[in-house]
Amino acid sequence: MISNKIEQIFSLLSDEAFKDPNTGLLFFPAYIYTYDPKEEYEIRKQINTLNEQLKRPSNSLNCLVINVFYEFIEFLKNQSFAGRSLIDEIIELEESDVQEASEYLKEKAQDQGEFIDYLGNKISNYFEAKDDAKVYLLVYGFGSIFPYLRVSHFLKNTEKHIKNHKLIVFYPGSFTMANYSLFGEFNDDNLYRANHLNQLL
Repeated sequence: MISNKIEQIFSLLSDEAFKDPNTGLLFFPAYIYTYDPKEEYEIRKQINTLNEQLKRPSNSLNCLVINVFYEFIEFLKNQSFAGRSLIDEIIELEESDVQEASEYLKEKAQDQGEFIDYLGNKISNYFEAKDDAKVYLLVYGFGSIFPYLRVSHFLKNTEKHIKNHKLIVFYPGSFTMANYSLFGEFNDDNLYRANHLNQLL
């Protein structure tokens, strides 16, 4: 059951040794939890439950929880071109040319780096002040934002912001032969430095 899996994650994240940012993957403290894509919506609910559990007095942890797809939508809403939000521009473009709209979204998500910088600043600002209660960054939504942003691109370009805390990525896919595969179909390159969280449970 999914709830049992989340309880196992909660137990690991509650462990005093694991909570210490200076233990485990010291050079890049990123951990990826893989799950069946069919469990996506239940996992999202359980992430909220996990966050609430970690806030309880027994841990008193304040996690930064990021849904990358939601953040991308907010980013597009707040960016403007010729007096209109980018999301309105993209919706209009999609009506005439779906492929061009898709390429434009991909460009905005990664090629120009603006969205990654937006996420990086949010992460850095949250963890800037040293606080023993701020230990974890929980990130999900990669199934929704695909194909515009892959986990590998996110990790590669936010690594400089992952300091003094641990990153937990929730990944709708599989891990076999040391490779991560989104939806069990699309290989994610350059994730070898991230630890497979499932193996620690």
